[in-house]
Amino acid sequence: WPGYLSPEQGIKFADVPHGIAAVSKVPIEGWLQIGLFIGHYEGKFFKQEKDRAPGDFEGYGFLGIGKNFVLNFDPVEFSDPEVRKRKLAAEIANGRLAMVALSAMVFQNGTVGTTGPEMWLPSA
Repeated sequence: WPGYLSPEQGIKFADVPHGIAAVSKVPIEGWLQIGLFIGHYEGKFFKQEKDRAPGDFEGYGFLGIGKNFVLNFDPVEFSDPEVRKRKLAAEIANGRLAMVALSAMVFQNGTVGTTGPEMWLPSA
């Protein structure tokens, strides 16, 4: 990937390794920018209201998809509570599976050193 991660510090994207090792290469200012962006996004757009179900944000509809600063369409509404419950349970299960998969990849990267095909293919 051409370009600089930090032009001021002379860090190119190509200089950043994959996996856990990348954490130490990104400057603290970069992590601060990421944290501030996510915090602002959640604080501004995803405020939990007391009279709504957890994760049900006004204007965002089911699973947070709907009108926001990027997308502009009416959110999907499910009138049948059983359909909504089943879809929400599937989304929660998928989220848990993704967290387990990411944890496994971090563990694999920390123990083996890679999560890529190099781990399985013989070196040339």
